[in-house]
Amino acid sequence: MPQTDLPSAVPAPRAVHGPSPQPWTVPPGPPDAGPPLSAEAAARALGLRRSEIETAVGLGLLATTEGAGEPGERPKVPASEIRRLLPSVDRPDGLRAQVATTGARDGAALLGITEERFAKLARLGLLTPVRCHLNRYHCVVWRYLADELRAVRRHQAPHLTGQLPPPLRQLLATGDDARPRTWRRRVLAERLGRAGTTWERAAAVAAPLPRSHTAALLTPDEQRRLDAARPRPLFARARSGAAERLLEPLTRARPGPETEQYAAEFAELLDEARTTARTPHCVPRVRRSAGRLRRPTPTRPPQPPGPGFTGPARKHRQERARHAPRGQDRSSRSLA
Repeated sequence: MPQTDLPSAVPAPRAVHGPSPQPWTVPPGPPDAGPPLSAEAAARALGLRRSEIETAVGLGLLATTEGAGEPGERPKVPASEIRRLLPSVDRPDGLRAQVATTGARDGAALLGITEERFAKLARLGLLTPVRCHLNRYHCVVWRYLADELRAVRRHQAPHLTGQLPPPLRQLLATGDDARPRTWRRRVLAERLGRAGTTWERAAAVAAPLPRSHTAALLTPDEQRRLDAARPRPLFARARSGAAERLLEPLTRARPGPETEQYAAEFAELLDEARTTARTPHCVPRVRRSAGRLRRPTPTRPPQPPGPGFTGPARKHRQERARHAPRGQDRSSRSLA
């Protein structure tokens, strides 16, 4: 197969039709001056698409604020973030390049393999999608981070060439498709990185579960707290009923081991939240009217589960415990 120029394998961003948006004006005053921007305004200020803004927030490249706590209020982007990113957004290593995604055809070109091989690796869970959408034919299209695919090629990851091992060939023969599962795990890891309280972490784990798996464990007051802590989307979505029917199942854990794992992690987080609430010395978090800055930890794509696999929520708690100050107990760590 002829070698492909890797940087040119991903197409350049398409021009946005319509009147040119007004350039964002830097607010006078200190770096954090100016009110926070809605996600739509942030996209216009940075010259990015909505999907690119969502990817940047998920990867921990763009911070958001929690807002003033109004019901249904969506996260916003501080003016300081726009000021920080705007000068370098179009550099080769800038934000636009870091959130660039590719489909299967260009992804295969980046890896120097065929589309068929690319599809097999993705179905096996060896390549993790970063987002998905429906095309005009109402088929699900998976998108992958171009930077991650370049890293796979650069490090000569196994299974790019040669015959796949027998266990992987047998797994392909079953027809199993790991793309929805690995994408859900990635989304959960991103939400846990942005969560600031135990209830928010519990809400993140509960999101892919059927409501019946969580409602039976909660009191009415706990259900209200969980609903209030559920992740809020950056943008309002106006999907058709047909699109919702096709995309909604992708966000839900499949019955079996995946659902059981998330249900177990939710039960642990619920117990931790209850323990935190009963601890006398725990001081409630103060919600500031200007919003709390959410700068999530940059995430890496989840790896396929193997022996001793630890779920995203438990791995997140272990990481938090590793960096907690010595002598700090579990209940106080959960408020960090």
